[in-house]
Amino acid sequence: MKKFSLLSAILLLCLACGGPSGEDAADFVFTNGKVYTVDESHPWAEAVAVKGDKIVYVGDDAGASAFVGSATETTDLNGRMMLPGFVSGHDHLIGSNWTKAGVNLFAAESKEDYLRMIKEYADANPDAEILVGYGWEKGKYGGFPTAKELDAIVSNRPAVFFDYTIHDLWLNSKALEMAKITKDTPDPQPGFSYWRRDAAGNPEGVAIEVSWLQAYIDIGAWKPETMLPESRKILYQKAAEAGLTAVMNAGLVTPNLANQPEAFKDQKAALELLDELDAKGDLELRTFVYMIYKKATGDVGELVQGTLELREQHDSDRVRVAGIKIHPEGNWMTKTSLQVEPFLDGDSGNVGIPGDKVKEVILAGNAAGLDVITHVDGSATVRATVDAIEASRQAGHTDARNTLQHYHLVQPDDHARVIAMELPINVTPVFTTDWSNTDALAINMLGEERAAAEMNEYPDAVRRGLKVSLSADIPSSPVDMIGPLLSMEAAMTLQSPNDEGSKTFPPGKQGLTLEQAIQGVTIFPAWQARMEDKIGSLEIGKFADLVVLEKNLFDVDPKDIADVEVVATMMGGRYTYQAE
Repeated sequence: MKKFSLLSAILLLCLACGGPSGEDAADFVFTNGKVYTVDESHPWAEAVAVKGDKIVYVGDDAGASAFVGSATETTDLNGRMMLPGFVSGHDHLIGSNWTKAGVNLFAAESKEDYLRMIKEYADANPDAEILVGYGWEKGKYGGFPTAKELDAIVSNRPAVFFDYTIHDLWLNSKALEMAKITKDTPDPQPGFSYWRRDAAGNPEGVAIEVSWLQAYIDIGAWKPETMLPESRKILYQKAAEAGLTAVMNAGLVTPNLANQPEAFKDQKAALELLDELDAKGDLELRTFVYMIYKKATGDVGELVQGTLELREQHDSDRVRVAGIKIHPEGNWMTKTSLQVEPFLDGDSGNVGIPGDKVKEVILAGNAAGLDVITHVDGSATVRATVDAIEASRQAGHTDARNTLQHYHLVQPDDHARVIAMELPINVTPVFTTDWSNTDALAINMLGEERAAAEMNEYPDAVRRGLKVSLSADIPSSPVDMIGPLLSMEAAMTLQSPNDEGSKTFPPGKQGLTLEQAIQGVTIFPAWQARMEDKIGSLEIGKFADLVVLEKNLFDVDPKDIADVEVVATMMGGRYTYQAE
């Protein structure tokens, strides 16, 4: 970052000699860059000046000279690209890395691969009291795994492995025993959140749609006093290295997420941790938190009141309680999301929070001045949520920024309603590519015609003027996929960036342009977080949140976007990452 050409160094020294006084000089001046501002009135610039935590100049190199003083740190970008700091519209970065501990199973392609990798991990960790891991997928496994198959590898200590979505958990018999999961254990919500069982009703070893939460605690795997701070540190630093400067944290992921009183306790502790870091100047990301509503039995009044009380304590431009996140379902691949039209086998799926309760939460949240974001994986949940938002608008809550999260499957009629109502959307682009066998599952469960009609409709929403944000949805994605550049590439190509053989899915659909993809990781999520007047573009008076890339993305092939290196990240006028 600080390497200059000789000519640039001489020029900047001369500028410093006759520069402004200390009061008027900038702290940082960047010159000779390809600065894409995301400001429609002034999209390109050469130079940016930063003083304190704000941008004080955006323009050409000559104009930047007025901000160079004797103490100004000057950087010749040497043609590198500068963008507004990336903003995530949906991730779980505060405390979710515990779901990505242990053995990474994503590379497996068969049952034999999964079992071999787990055995190698178990053999390599003979002193681990609990074996953990993540990344299995039932399609590659050849169906759901079982405790008996896991017992053949490890039976003398508990072993638990998350699937690649983190919604389902595979346990061995020792873990079932320690958690006291038996034939008589009731399912949290039959047909939606439940234990897979054999014909006699005995648990087979897989917990569907977070029915495993209490079991994870009971086997001794949850250690919040260390897992929360360690997780935050790892994920925030990786986010900064990927160019992120802000995140909409769409629910705190802990094993208490379905226990509303305990979830509030966890969230309070997490917010206090963030405030402590901020006070020390060590916070890497602006964090906008959404309180999660996971179980339909949770009291809506207490949810809203508790959220308002936390917002009173945490309402800065760096740490803010922004609203409520409804998580009514799981995912269509395990039929734990509800569909308007049944799958090919006649099953319509299931839902944990019905449409009337979604409506109740949205109406109550909006009435209290809170934005409500909703996980809408299934087409029926999209419809119910759009109905609820429409009812809220009719009740007078027209300023609420209620966002549809994921938007995986949507009926054409409902997509048209979303467009007409100009509803904001968040997506994780890689989730609807052929990544992790998704294309084969979609065709097998929906058929080619319906998959083409209902999947990857978000580029059309962008083309029609909607504000669509892109994000990785960590931990449902592996941590190495956290980068916004990866999400941008997937959104532009509709392919999986990590697979050279990936094909556009569904075939024939058109992805985003580069300009649209950049908006999806800058100004659009900033708007969704109600921060568009402070971040999301490089403009005078906005916070100095910026990212420097090694290459100008407009000179890069769309299939190579994810490979572009982040050179530096700055949040609020302070570097949070600088490459070697």
